[in-house]
Amino acid sequence: MNGFQVELPGELRSAIARWTRTDPDVESAWIAEAIREKLVAVSELESLERRAVRGDREAYLRVLAKAPAIAPIPGDERPTISDPSS
Repeated sequence: MNGFQVELPGELRSAIARWTRTDPDVESAWIAEAIREKLVAVSELESLERRAVRGDREAYLRVLAKAPAIAPIPGDERPTISDPSS
């Protein structure tokens, strides 16, 4: 494994120490996993953006038009969102 130095803001350093109980080995593993998760998220976003470019709204609407206009199965309803202005 290669060494890597990163300067972290104090609040991040404190939070990491709290979660890892200040064990340096656990801190390194925890930070490495956080970076790995971030890289996966960025990769997935890039993949979704490439797929979105290939999207065809008209084809989507044609497929959607084939769905029957019926009430949802109980338990499959859309959640209701309360109006924040009320």
